Amino acid sequence: MDTRKRLGILGGMGSEATQVFFKRIIDQTKVESDREHLDILIYNHASLPDRTEYILNGRQQELWDIISQDMRMLLEMHSDYIAIPCNTCHYFADNITGEIGDSFVNMITEAAAYAHKMGHKTVGVMGTTGTLKSDLYRNALEKYGMETVYPSEEMQAWVMRIIYDQIKKGDKGSLSDFERVVEELRGRGCDAVLLACTELSVFRENYMLTDTFFIDALDVLARSCIVACGGTLRNM
Repeated sequence: MDTRKRLGILGGMGSEATQVFFKRIIDQTKVESDREHLDILIYNHASLPDRTEYILNGRQQELWDIISQDMRMLLEMHSDYIAIPCNTCHYFADNITGEIGDSFVNMITEAAAYAHKMGHKTVGVMGTTGTLKSDLYRNALEKYGMETVYPSEEMQAWVMRIIYDQIKKGDKGSLSDFERVVEELRGRGCDAVLLACTELSVFRENYMLTDTFFIDALDVLARSCIVACGGTLRNM
């Protein structure tokens, strides 16, 4: 009897990021046959309102009502665990945990724990303005004694352009724009940069960035979901 658990993914934020997340779960699961992959339900809710816009404009309750309904649907379809491959959406992490408890695989706390495990001390965070203003990663990283560094206002504008004007529009993204932000964070003493937006995970996929200086929160989430659901990780 298969004792592994079923994973529900609330995706579509954006759709390409959800595709990358699913691929990483597949790529990082050790199997002897295709039947040994996890059973996964994916709801690609592409029309979900923009998270940063709603959070910064005081419309959090409207957004939460939609997310809560989506999660209930996944649970009704017998998902044992739920993952949301969207960093900004973790603004509602406490609400989600309050509603579904340990069934929620929290990308923020998992990524912070991974950064600590790797011995990092000063972590730069690249994400949406909604994620940064909510201090999601600062709060999680500080629990492990790590310092958090955000891009300057000028560099954050570049990050948002990469996310919204490039990746979300289906472009590959500008490597020079990305490197400009990374160099600023390096210059401010960061020993790692956390890619805290799934569009930046897509960017990393586009350029096949393998530098261990980058911590990809989406990659950490994929591995955490495999373990939670009883799958076996590849040695990667």
